[in-house]
Amino acid sequence: MDKKALRERLKKLREALSEKEWLEKSQIICHHLINSGFFKDSQKIAFYYYINKEVNLTWAMERALNEGKEVYLPKTHLKEKNLTFHRIFSLEELSSGVFGIPEPPLNNPVIDPKDLDLLLVPGLAFDIQRFRLGYGGGFYDKILKGTKALKIGIAFYFQIIERLPFDPWDEKVDYILTERGLI
Repeated sequence: MDKKALRERLKKLREALSEKEWLEKSQIICHHLINSGFFKDSQKIAFYYYINKEVNLTWAMERALNEGKEVYLPKTHLKEKNLTFHRIFSLEELSSGVFGIPEPPLNNPVIDPKDLDLLLVPGLAFDIQRFRLGYGGGFYDKILKGTKALKIGIAFYFQIIERLPFDPWDEKVDYILTERGLI
């Protein structure tokens, strides 16, 4: 199956989750995340804000903020085809950005991805070799390539497939975290 067909299939599967199922599985993933050694050992963490029933990490973001960790969220720059990560101090300061995704204010402090301790990465699918299928813009591949942070793909277990088609520019994550735990 090609990437485009896979994207469509996995979007439909994710959208088919009931609101209750989506929230319950997201909370389980957040629980695994905040109880992990890599979360506890990280001070500078890049999260993402969910869209279209991606795993909702807001509980983990709030926990990190309450623990005094530095929390960063991406800001999308369509023209440049890249992301910058800006520190947030509360979820209330976010406003609708590109594609309607809540983003931090542009003037909030920026971190170079290579200075992050932990990078949490969304995806439509991941495979057992830890390759990722995103939305096709290559935004996260650039970040994954340029960071030494621990890279954790975040997904529901049904988003893990045997083998993804991949291109030379596709980057792997270090681990994948689902409601069933770390892969």
